Amino acid sequence: MKRLLISICIFVGLSTIALAQSKSSSQPQSFHITRDGLPPVLDIVSGSVHFTDNDRNNVINAGEECAISLIVNNSGEGDASGCIARVRATGVTKGLTYNDVPLPVIAHGQQHTLVVPIKANHDIETGQVHLSIEINEPHGLGIEPIGIDIHTQAFLAPCVEVVSQQVLTEHQAKLTKKMPFTLRVVVQNTQQGTAEQVKIDLNVPKNIMLTSVNAHTTIPSLRPNESITIDYDLISTVNADDDILFDIALSEKFGKYAHNKQIDLHFGQSTGTQTNYVIHGDLHQNVDIKRVSLISDVDEHIPVTTSKNPNTFVLIIANEHYQQVAAVPYALNDGNIFKEYCIKTLGVSEKHVHYIPDATINHIKAQVNWLSNITETWDDPQVIVYYAGHGIPDEASMTAYLLPVDGSGTDVSTGYKLDELYATLGKMPASKITVFMDACFSGSKREDGMLASARGVALKAKSGVPQGNMVVFSAAQGDETAFPYREQQHGMFTYHLLKKLQETSGDVTLQELGNYIIREVKKRSLEENDKKQTPCVTPSATVGTEWENWKLK
Repeated sequence: MKRLLISICIFVGLSTIALAQSKSSSQPQSFHITRDGLPPVLDIVSGSVHFTDNDRNNVINAGEECAISLIVNNSGEGDASGCIARVRATGVTKGLTYNDVPLPVIAHGQQHTLVVPIKANHDIETGQVHLSIEINEPHGLGIEPIGIDIHTQAFLAPCVEVVSQQVLTEHQAKLTKKMPFTLRVVVQNTQQGTAEQVKIDLNVPKNIMLTSVNAHTTIPSLRPNESITIDYDLISTVNADDDILFDIALSEKFGKYAHNKQIDLHFGQSTGTQTNYVIHGDLHQNVDIKRVSLISDVDEHIPVTTSKNPNTFVLIIANEHYQQVAAVPYALNDGNIFKEYCIKTLGVSEKHVHYIPDATINHIKAQVNWLSNITETWDDPQVIVYYAGHGIPDEASMTAYLLPVDGSGTDVSTGYKLDELYATLGKMPASKITVFMDACFSGSKREDGMLASARGVALKAKSGVPQGNMVVFSAAQGDETAFPYREQQHGMFTYHLLKKLQETSGDVTLQELGNYIIREVKKRSLEENDKKQTPCVTPSATVGTEWENWKLK
């Protein structure tokens, strides 16, 4: 019987369909479809980068095993295979061990949690290491390096020693043969490292008997300046020497950070005396991990208040990633750090701060409704509203709109009318309503270029009319653009708002705050962007000049 083999290969785009038929046409046909050639699209899931260490102090300590974890997402049509996480380090690298990590195949639409182990030996020094992690893909479709700065701590040695001893008797004033006595010793860790697996062994001399505790004591750990007191109950025979020598052997995990002790006693000596050594250590302070993405000087050293601000409610909308128009650089960082200042510096309850990143139109409406409802149930409520994102103008009426992330830059009906927001806020029974708008409504983007103007020029949109007990801080006027401050990874307006809150610990009047923002943004925008940006402060007619002495805390 003749053997017939027919092989037909059909190429459709980048996919391959292989058809194999053998023996007779009545046999089942076999198809094999692969995704070879379709590109993966890799990115790191926002907020997924984490550092873990044994003692959870966010520092790479000598002798510690740590790890960096992150989630790699494949949103492309093809599978990602042959990827490798390349790890590089600069700064304090001596004593640090790390390796490149191969990734398994990440199917399209799937994620993989990457874990990069890091280990430090006792050669590591105190300082900071900059770790760079880059995802390499064989076809050049990997992920740009991300950087993480982590503080390192050199090995802190312990020192275990007997720092105090005392001889006690129940009745007699002197140490006497055949009479019970107690040898009390204090073992202390007098240095900055924690001593682990501490052992204390008492060598009892000839003709001396131990009548109470065991001569061997084990302690799991002794922290810096921590001590333990041990009482050894003893009695001598008549044959004991007049001079007796006690040896106390001390050891710890590493076998070299403990000092033995000899204690000389003699019968006839007075009892109840002791020698004390007090160690006042300057203990090492834990240091938090710092990510490269938080490089602004206002993102760290955020002032912390002890006072409470229980009647204030805060709504924060930060729109960075838009579905139909260009992104707004650093908007999420703006909103996140402003939230931190509200809670830490202004003393607002975390439950009273609603932070909505990348808000849709429904998100915005729902959160404005939350403000309306909560202020109705509270005595003397105060309101703070912060927005960072795009604004767009209605080219016919010059009316300003906030643009949700699901909105269209050419269709104002998909936006949230600024006058509607102000009207809703103005009706709330709040004694103070402060609005911060890091947006412009001219149709321009936070970066150069136009967002939505059909004529390709910036428009002078109406900025909205504040209502009720309201004052509005706006990032720009007229046809100006609200620019970013790239060096600080914030909007220009938001950076200077946060800077003044940082410098004053939030204890600043709105007039002082406004004067500072206007002056500094005008100056810095010309310096950084070579373009004008003029913030403004607009109070409602109701508050007159009263707002000038308002404070946020």
